[in-house]
Amino acid sequence: MKKLAYALASGVAALGLLAGAQGVAQAEQSAAVPSCVKGEGAYLIALYVTITNNCDTTQRVSAWYQRDGVPVYPENRCYTLAPGEQIKYREPFWFGERYAGLIHC
Repeated sequence: MKKLAYALASGVAALGLLAGAQGVAQAEQSAAVPSCVKGEGAYLIALYVTITNNCDTTQRVSAWYQRDGVPVYPENRCYTLAPGEQIKYREPFWFGERYAGLIHC
């Protein structure tokens, strides 16, 4: 019984470390997006996102979302914005509950 409890505790600890490492990696990615790139999200049946590049250089970014408190990163959704460019798009309501931020892609 002690071995089973030890194995379960080790598994839970490993999952905690993995989740922490993933969170650090995601924070590093989102920290790399310059503050001159702005993103806004709104929810009205679907998720509406507006990304504006206020930088002097072209930026490649993607938005990420949360669903049930879990980060959702869309695949193959990278936007290249020239200086001063703005894009608006929407995601289906089942994609996520809210816009959470920007990451480099």
